[in-house]
Order: sequence, then C-alpha cells, then structure tokens
Amino acid sequence: MFKALSGLVRMTREMGPAVARDSLIYRFRKSAYDVRHPTAKASGSFSVLGSVLTVKPHERGLTLTCERGSLRLTIIAPDCIQVRMQPDGKFQVPFSYAIAKVTWPEVPFTHTVSESAVTLRTSGLTCTIERSNSRISFADSTGRSIGGDVPDAISWRGREVRLSRTLTADEIVMGLAEQANGLNLRGHRYTFWNTSPTRYARGTIPIYFTIPFYLSVRGEQVSGFFWDNASRGWLDVGAERSDRITFYAETGELRYYAFSGTDVLTVLSRYTELTGRMPLPPLWALGYHQSRWSYISAQIVRDLAIGFRKRKIPCDVIHFDIDYMDGFRCFTWDRDRFPTPAVLLSDLLKDGFKTVAILDPGIKADVNSKVDQSGLKDGIYVKYPNGTPFVGPVWPGSAHFPDFTSPGARAWWSAQFEALAKIGVAGIWNDMNEPVVLNVGSDRSIPNSVPHDYDGQGATHVEAHNVYGMLMARASREALERWLPDKRPFNITRAAYAGAQRYASSWTGDNSSTWDHLRLSLTMTLNAGLSGLAFTGPDTGGFGGNGDAELFARWIQLSSMLPFFRTHTAKKTRDQEPWSFGQQVEDISRKYIELRYQLLPYLYSLFAQSSQNGWPIVRPLFMSDPTDERLRTVEDAFLVGDNLLIAPVLEKGATAREVYLPRGRWYDYWTHQAYEGGKVIHVQAPLDTLPIFVKAGAVIPMWPIMQYVGQVPVEELLLKVYAGNGEIALYEDAGEGLAYQSGDYRWLYFTCRSMPGGGLTIDWRRAGTYKPTYEHVRVEVYGIQIDPEGVLLDGKSAPLWYFENSVVEFTANKPFDSARIIEKESSSAAAMTLLRPPKR
Repeated sequence: MFKALSGLVRMTREMGPAVARDSLIYRFRKSAYDVRHPTAKASGSFSVLGSVLTVKPHERGLTLTCERGSLRLTIIAPDCIQVRMQPDGKFQVPFSYAIAKVTWPEVPFTHTVSESAVTLRTSGLTCTIERSNSRISFADSTGRSIGGDVPDAISWRGREVRLSRTLTADEIVMGLAEQANGLNLRGHRYTFWNTSPTRYARGTIPIYFTIPFYLSVRGEQVSGFFWDNASRGWLDVGAERSDRITFYAETGELRYYAFSGTDVLTVLSRYTELTGRMPLPPLWALGYHQSRWSYISAQIVRDLAIGFRKRKIPCDVIHFDIDYMDGFRCFTWDRDRFPTPAVLLSDLLKDGFKTVAILDPGIKADVNSKVDQSGLKDGIYVKYPNGTPFVGPVWPGSAHFPDFTSPGARAWWSAQFEALAKIGVAGIWNDMNEPVVLNVGSDRSIPNSVPHDYDGQGATHVEAHNVYGMLMARASREALERWLPDKRPFNITRAAYAGAQRYASSWTGDNSSTWDHLRLSLTMTLNAGLSGLAFTGPDTGGFGGNGDAELFARWIQLSSMLPFFRTHTAKKTRDQEPWSFGQQVEDISRKYIELRYQLLPYLYSLFAQSSQNGWPIVRPLFMSDPTDERLRTVEDAFLVGDNLLIAPVLEKGATAREVYLPRGRWYDYWTHQAYEGGKVIHVQAPLDTLPIFVKAGAVIPMWPIMQYVGQVPVEELLLKVYAGNGEIALYEDAGEGLAYQSGDYRWLYFTCRSMPGGGLTIDWRRAGTYKPTYEHVRVEVYGIQIDPEGVLLDGKSAPLWYFENSVVEFTANKPFDSARIIEKESSSAAAMTLLRPPKR
C-alpha cells in the first residue's frame, strides 16, 4: 500500500493530478477485470517426453515419437538445427515474429538409429538424442560438445513449457539484448516481460527488451541458442543451479534453434540470417544527436541549434520529446510553444539539423480528436473480449492502444505519420512501447487476458506483450518508407523482441547519471550487439539525476565510439549540452565529437558490414584473440570493428589506467607509440584523453571535420596506415537514398605487408560503381623506423612525400593501386622524389 501511495504522489507531481486520478481509477478497474477474467494457472507436476518410440525422416530432418509427446528436428543450415516439441504430436507451420527467413537451401544430412541413440548429422553440426529419455545433445564439426539437455530437460504442464540445458563451469554466457549487468550474464534469472522501470540500476530485471538468444563461449569454442517463444517467461542462467540454464514460458510452443560456429561472427551471421539484419541507416544517423525531456519551445530549439553552430561543435540531429505535442496527443503540435513547426523544421534543415520526433502508442481517448476517432472508426485498437476498446492511462490521460499485431493497425499508424512527414520530421523515436500503462500498482501493462489479432493467429496479451514494441517499430518504419520514399528510415525503439533489428535501432533506456551507469553503457551496448542489435547506445551523460563535469566528459568520450551517439536527460535535471559544464568540458566534447565525424568513413563501413553480415559494430575484447583466456573477462575496454581498441576511463578521479592489449602490435592513436600486446600496459589518461589503440596493419580512413554530414563535399580522403601485416575492407556510397540497393556503392580492400628491411607495401583494390566526391588522397604511415629511400605509387615516384618521427606522409592526386615505402638498401628508384611536406 505504501508503495502504491508513493507512486501516486510521484505521478501527481510529475504528470499532474488528472493523470494520477485516471491511473488510480484504472488500478481498481483492472483489479476487477482480472477477477472476472483470471489467467488460468496450471497445477500439478510437469510431464516429460520419456523414451523415443519411433523415428521418421522428413525432407529436412527427423520426427521422433516419444512416450508422451513428439520432437521434430529440422535442419535450417549446416550449422543450425531447429527443435520443436508438441505434446499431441501435431506440428503446424510455425508462426514467429522473430523469423525473417523461412525458405532455406537444401542441406545434405545423414541419420543413424541404434538401440541407444538417434543421431542427425550435417557437415557443421551433430545432434544426438538418447532413446531412453529423449535427451538431446549437440556437437560441432570437430565433434566437441556444444551443450545439451539435462535429464528430463523438456517438460510441460498445461500450456507452460520448460527446457533445461547443461552449463559448464568455464562457459561464458552473453547476449539477451540490453540487460543491466556485466558482459557475462551468469548467476541471474532474466524475466522475459518488456518493462519500463521508473529508473533501473545494475541488476534490475526485467527491463525493455526480450531477446532470448545467447552466445556460449567456452575457450575458443562458440555456439548460440535461440528460444523462439515470445510469451512471458524467464531464463535462469545458473542462478538456481550453477550447472544448468533453464528456459520457461507461460504458453506457446517449445521451439528453439541451436547454432554452431567457428567464432562469434559466424554464429551471429547465421542468427541474423534467420532473424534479419539491420538495414543500412542514413549516414547522418551516425552523427551526434542532442535531446532532452524536453526542449519546450521553438525558440529554445532555435537557440540550441545556434549554440552548436556558434561553438563549432558538430551535430546532425535534434530530438523532440513529448512536450512538442498538444496535450501529449500523438501526431500533433503544441501551437502555443511551436506555432509554426514547418518553418522551424525547415530552418533547422537549412542549418544542417535533422529532426526526430517521439511517438508513444497511447492515443488520447478524445471525441474531439480526429486521430482517435479515426482509430475507433477503423477498429484498430486493442479491445476487451466483449469488443469494447481497452482504455488505459498514459501521458495524455486515458488512451486507446493500437493493436500493432494487426496489419490493419500498422497501416493505420503509417497513415497518421503524414502529419509529421509533410512538415519535415526525418525520424521516429518509439517510446513507452513495452507497452506501458500508468497503473498506480506494479503491473503497468495491458491485462493478460486481453486478446490481440496476432496477424490472424489470435493470442492474448501474455503472448503479444513482448512483440508489441517491435511491431510498433515496424509500423513506424513502414510509415517512414511510405512518406519519405527516397530516404533511408531512421527509427529508434525502446522495447522489442528478437528480430527488431530489421525495423529499428535502440538505446539503453532511462539510465542514470552515475559512474556505474557509465560502465553499464558499455556492457549493455556490447551485449545488444551480440544479440543482433548492432545500432544502439546509451543516453550519454545519463537520463536521471545530475552528474558532474568529469562524468559527462568521460561519457562523451565513451559514447563517441559507440554506434548510437545521443545525449539525453530528464526533466528537472541539469542541462547536458556539450557546453553545460564549462569551457574545459566543452573543449573535450568538441574534440571527441569532431573525432567521431572524422572517423565516420570507418564507422560507416562497420555499419555496412553489419547490414550485410549481422556483425556487431562494437565488440568484446576477447574477439581479438579467442585463444587468450585473460581477454574473456575484460569489461572495461572494447573493440570498434577489428582495428580500434578503446579503453575508456570509468572511475571517478582516475587520470591513468591499465590496459591489457591483445597479442600483436598496437599503436597509441595519440602518441603513435607502438606496443607489443599480450601484456598489461599503464597509460596516462588525463580528463581530455580517451586511450585509443590501433591494430598494426590497419588502414583507418578519415574525413575532414564538418559541422554536420554533407556540409561540404569530401575533397580529400585521409588514410592513416599503421605499419604491420593486415587487411581491411571499407565501404562507400552516397550515405543517403536507396541507390545503393541498385548497386551504386563500392568496397575498398586494403592489404598491408611489412617488408624485411623496414619498408611497407599497401595494396588498394576497389570494387563497385560508386564514385566518391574526392580524388585527392593523403596517406600517413606510422611505425616506419628508418628514413626511407623513397615512396612509389603504382611503380612511380610519389610526387610529394615526407618523413619525420617514424611517420611517412605522402599524397596522391587520385586513388592508387599500390604504394610502397622503400627501405634505403632496397632501391634508388625514388631518388627524384621531393623530400618536403605535402600541402595541407
């Protein structure tokens, strides 16, 4: 009771007495409804399959009839097997919002049946079922175990289903989207019920996403496991018993996918082939975003934009939180605060700012609202079993909720976006879409038994809840595609289910301005990338509470290297613009935001690789060398792609830190000093320094500093080359529009090779039709220890080159195919080269 009263007081203070009143009324109505429509709960013991009685092959695998139920094993790919269980033995065509690819090439397989076991084999995976108890185990292509069932692993009780698998002592479990924990998720039970906590702390469960996919890392061995059931449930990762991992769902089919791979990238590539991959975003979305709850007037937004341009701090996007709306009504503007939004957005665009508008699912129940009346007329809202539209309180008060599991509701939502698109809104920010109903009690969602269309399948809210946010994001993406047909959609969602990467990017929700949340920013973003959600990041600076200048500076540094780079903060917190903490932090913010813009061609290439292969953009450090056990527990450093190692400062007052470098040679980005890895080094990190290291053999492309993407054409490409042996692929296209889908792009392939005498060769191959705006190329090569004899470009002396402090710099008037830095003993072919600095 005390918790409910304190919630009511807080709600009155933050949202006003009308919303608090509606929420209190809703609490009593919901309680009465739940009494009339209780959720059936099974009782008694769980049933188990028992022994295997018969085995019947089908075109892609086997069906096993057991004493009490049946198993169906289907080979999806050589390294992926689907397992389904039905107590009645009837296997219908499965329906899943997570699955993007349903038609797969045929896969050769063999099977054997003995008295003790049934074995199904492909070239990449072996599945063995013990006949005595239907226990399933898997092995990779080398025969090494990648986990299996505990005894009586598969069980059910009524509509409830459960699966328990073995968990070895050395097994690291990662993924499960954005859990507020460390990189290794062991030791906790994770609830599958998308939830918006008032504020979350480390260990808060559940929060916004339900992605029941995890990666298992055991030494050099990697496998994956996806529990494809969207119902409310949980996953126990060694909390109850340290040697087992258990899935549970209240309803739905027991269906999962087991993946085997040689490394993390291989497993993620297959998982995202199954569940879909992130479409290539517009390049401007990779720039810096500024937001708060809320910039409450047109003049404040204009002053914000002027502040960025006057201070020459790059920024591409300004976000509009809920106070831009008229009484929190979606698809409207408060005409007192924003009298001419079309003019405002047009002026912002002229100055290089795109705008992203927040949308919540709750549509104010209002007889005078054209939007609400349209939804009622079209019958697109969630309804009670008697056909009456469900009403629940949110920001505008009592509201209706579109049933995004209905194709008609998604089409209706898409049509409403015209009001925002026609005045220049460039992107959608989907919020409160867990979905949240502002109940004074703890249950802040639609009642369990309320039905949903579920794309014609029919389901209760228990099954629809976790997909609701993803399907809202799907509707928003379809809206952007409809009304901005020549643009790439930018769409962000707070809640979703597996496969959400097909529709939207994400962020880590309502974090706090604390040092621990700075740490969580990193591990949550890493685990999201290991779940297919590559395009994510935190509210930089923290959403709730008031951080200080030091924390903000360190957060800007970290976020500048994460996929999604947005500063955002709550009402009644201190300002968090880059200049809000004084001149020193303003200069630090400018430095790292500028660095972000210089690195855009590198980052954009990683986004392209993610779009094609499902790879994470930022990665745990162990991926650099899976054989090194010391890297498997590192949570305070990470990789951007393969070639940049970031070691952020995560402790208050720290001005230095230790970094364990993976084996191989690494260069300090700032000093160019080379280090041999496989050991801990001590680096200085005063407040203005983010430790960054570059892998030997890397080629890092950089652009000139701009105030926003596309401010001026890129006329010169800078290539920073770090002496050593390595290969890298880079991607180029227009950065906007859809021409890349018709082949208007190109890949750049660089190969660096160190020569015995200290020289270096750089081979540059290009493939594709896209023609960039630059012709001029400037190259800086770090790690050349002796004064070279010369520099050759495509076999001819470079027109300009320079050597100083182990750095060779040369220029080319057009992209070259091969460059060679010649050691003195090798040749005098470059004797005529001009030994002077190139023009800058």
